[in-house]
Amino acid sequence: MVVGLAGRSGAARLGLAVSAAGGAVTRNRVKRRLRHAVRDLELQPGMDYVIIANREVAEAAYTRVRGWLGRALEEVAGA
Repeated sequence: MVVGLAGRSGAARLGLAVSAAGGAVTRNRVKRRLRHAVRDLELQPGMDYVIIANREVAEAAYTRVRGWLGRALEEVAGA
């Protein structure tokens, strides 16, 4: 799930919530994968994004994770 809110002016900010993804190693892997996927996507300047992830992100192929994020960010942009 991705939540986007208009924030301050300037670069977009990103927050990650990865609470139910398992142990610390798994949570950190999920955060690294999400940060990497976000680098490939374009975030709107001046927006604050919060990505709420689950355990599926740790085990899914990178292309799937990137696809999920891309679709979620499109929905946020359209809202």
